[in-house]
Amino acid sequence: MENPSERSLDRCRLDLPHDTPTFSKPVYENSRGKRFFSRTQAYRDWVAVGRGHGLVFNDGLNTCLKVILKIKDDADLLPRWMDYHGRLVGWHNIIVMDCGSTDEDYLSALASYEDRVLIFSYPHYYDTLHDVELNRDFYSFVARNCKYLCVVDADEFLFGYQDGTIGRDNVLKILSEGDAPIYPGTWYPNAAVPVDREGGGPWRRPLEFSISPSAIASGTINGKAVVRADICLDVKHVGHNLHVAEVAARIRPDACGRIGVLHVSNLGPRQARTRSLRHLKAKGAVPGDMPDAAVDAFLDDAMARGALAEAALTYAHAFRRAGEAGADSEGPTFETDLIAGPGIEVNPDFQRPIEAFDFSTLLPR
Repeated sequence: MENPSERSLDRCRLDLPHDTPTFSKPVYENSRGKRFFSRTQAYRDWVAVGRGHGLVFNDGLNTCLKVILKIKDDADLLPRWMDYHGRLVGWHNIIVMDCGSTDEDYLSALASYEDRVLIFSYPHYYDTLHDVELNRDFYSFVARNCKYLCVVDADEFLFGYQDGTIGRDNVLKILSEGDAPIYPGTWYPNAAVPVDREGGGPWRRPLEFSISPSAIASGTINGKAVVRADICLDVKHVGHNLHVAEVAARIRPDACGRIGVLHVSNLGPRQARTRSLRHLKAKGAVPGDMPDAAVDAFLDDAMARGALAEAALTYAHAFRRAGEAGADSEGPTFETDLIAGPGIEVNPDFQRPIEAFDFSTLLPR
């Protein structure tokens, strides 16, 4: 898998002997707290034990968290997402599942990362990836190589809450020190459309996110789970937190509120329509070759006839609303520089609501 030309999902089922050149015996011995007679002996111990515990195996390299990005034709968000999560977990812990992309700008951008991250072609509807049984060989492969794993979209940015601070730098601390079966990553939706600074550059900082009690509750139910690798085959779903009984049953109250997801889903009319249309075409609700200019009339007719399934209807409404001027979210918010700025920050506007919220009311009894 370290050779881009050799990468294939079919190879995930194989158990091939391999020795990664990035492994360091002295560094691993220090993180393992144990001495080995030879590098071969140390490497075998790392394969059998260390990588499953997320231990450091070279300077700055560990297997604490594998972040799996499911994406299709998203040239706007890819560079921001890669920059952020590359700093969070390291390039070696990023896996990209490209779900049948055809956009040349996006494919060119993705190709620029192929020597740094693991990229697979996954020519299926993207939500299919959350189903562990349908992708058992892939999840078995990933689970052998990390302590925790998660599946996120390009508009989702992980961060951790610890000791009154929020930031990407907290994520690995929480996961390396903890043992919870599942950390439910709470979605925090952006309250206003991000704006690039004059002259280009990252989104204007800080960005504003909703953190009302209803936003926390909805975000915890629907957000993305960080799943301990040794149970991922049992829970049958790596994705949303409380939608699957096997996942919900393993969420402990003390694990809630620790991992957050900055959900930058409110991207403005152009990108909102593009993303909604992508879902509609992937679901077969809109013909794949239909010109964009014809979509409004097509959806009007389909909705009038009641011809859209409920899931497709959700994206049809989102497509239609995307052209409307949206008001900022009401209720408490917090602002953060995390996506384009520092790895950690003190944030009282986040701390107060999250400390006051009773997550146990959301969990199965």
